[in-house]
Amino acid sequence: MSHLLKHTADVEIEVSGRTLRELFTNSLEAMCDILKEGGCKTISHYDCSVQVVVSANDCTSLLIDFLSEVLSLSNIQKTLFCSVYFSELTKNKVEAQLYGIWFDHFDREIKGVTYHEARVKRNDQNNWETHIIFDI
Repeated sequence: MSHLLKHTADVEIEVSGRTLRELFTNSLEAMCDILKEGGCKTISHYDCSVQVVVSANDCTSLLIDFLSEVLSLSNIQKTLFCSVYFSELTKNKVEAQLYGIWFDHFDREIKGVTYHEARVKRNDQNNWETHIIFDI
């Protein structure tokens, strides 16, 4: 589950998941929806597949670095990566296969994924949650 929140110059989302995999998946889906609103909802096939491997010192850095890597690939390949399969996901490493569809343009350009206000943690319901700010 994710919610779009207002931020003065950027787009901020609040994202959560019952598991770490769900948190990462929901974060990816929210970023895709910023790039191309509803773009992943109408997909019947995928045009490409790319593997990513990211390591970090903690879970927050891992999520931000993962989204940054996907954003970079999205911009280079003009691809909206709507689906992900995690072959490995720990608090320090993610190895994933991304599946995407090519687009000629996005609705919004995301310049970067920031560490500002990001803090992956468990909430009172024992779900994973964080805020993520995208530099538009």
